[in-house]
Amino acid sequence: MRKKFLKAFLATLTASAMFLPANFSSAEIVNYDGVGEYIMSDFETPDVAKQRAKLYAERNAQEQAGVYIKSYSRMENFKLVEDEVIAITSGILKVLNVEYKMIPMEEYGGIMYRATILASIDTDKVDEWIAQGIGERESLTEKNRELQRQIDEQEKLIAELKLKAEKSKNPSADEKLKQEFADADKAFLSNIKLEEGNRLVLLNVDWSYELALKDWTEAIELNPQNALAYEARGYYYLYYTRDYPAGLNDFNQAINLRPSIADNYFYRGLCHLNLEDTDKAKKDFEQAISLNPQMSGAYGELAYIYTMSDPLKAIEYADRALEFNERNWRAYYSRGLALYTMHNYEAALEDGQRALEWGCGDAYQLIGDCYGMLGNRAEAEKYWELAKDPPAFG
Repeated sequence: MRKKFLKAFLATLTASAMFLPANFSSAEIVNYDGVGEYIMSDFETPDVAKQRAKLYAERNAQEQAGVYIKSYSRMENFKLVEDEVIAITSGILKVLNVEYKMIPMEEYGGIMYRATILASIDTDKVDEWIAQGIGERESLTEKNRELQRQIDEQEKLIAELKLKAEKSKNPSADEKLKQEFADADKAFLSNIKLEEGNRLVLLNVDWSYELALKDWTEAIELNPQNALAYEARGYYYLYYTRDYPAGLNDFNQAINLRPSIADNYFYRGLCHLNLEDTDKAKKDFEQAISLNPQMSGAYGELAYIYTMSDPLKAIEYADRALEFNERNWRAYYSRGLALYTMHNYEAALEDGQRALEWGCGDAYQLIGDCYGMLGNRAEAEKYWELAKDPPAFG
């Protein structure tokens, strides 16, 4: 069940956009120029100042890209809400080139860094976003919204610190300011590393997850309070390396930092389930539902947990899961298993086929067993054979 992660953030300023080619029907790559400027204080380093200027340049390009993506999505008969547009533009904007220029600012008594970027948007990535389920889009948009909030808070903090620095005449106060700037810079760079990792995954570049893992780990080292970085890395451990203890540790940290986020309990529950700690998994799925009563995935996992011990409850949970997401293969599969234990082989077969339709490789065995109990030996053996080495799903 490999999902494509998602997210990052932002857009604001002015940019000149070059559409190649001009009409929507044949457009694949859209290029943008973006410019951002940042005046460095005496308490900041050139490297951080350059990163801030680059961030503004990316926002610059993202704002223009957002206008294009809105028009493109309407051409595809799909309307995106504003937060989704921001999430897409920040997540799939590919920076092709960056140039920096240092400009002395005599009137300010400092130095300004100007970043000029060339970036692109691949409309195939927009199509991939649109093709996702609404639940996944909402989750990615929420995470992006939180990352946007964190970055905005950092912008306000830096502005406040610069004002304090301008008024400061006390050497001992300057030492404290220096440390406050250093801490703020680490938090800022942590968010930048988080965004870079997220973007690598969304762009699906070569070795994207391995490179992203490095970025997320650096984000955590820079700011151990960055919950979103734990969430991103935990997701990687859960779904890609299947390092469930590592995933469990990251989601524990994420829950400590963001205890009201349903997704974190759901993913921690999956870690517990794969580590065969069913009781803890059940509690996490129930907590996820208490925070998000429409979380289809959590209902589906509870259905699976109850398939053998309480088939009727499993069916009840599966029905709830499908009420919120008719493509939830886990729910079809779990309900099929429950029906099979109740000797309702025809209904179990139907659910097994639906589970298979939405990508459940385990359904081959269930379908074969149902055919076997219904006396169709030929079909049973065909599916049992497929169950030994399930074909990959596109």
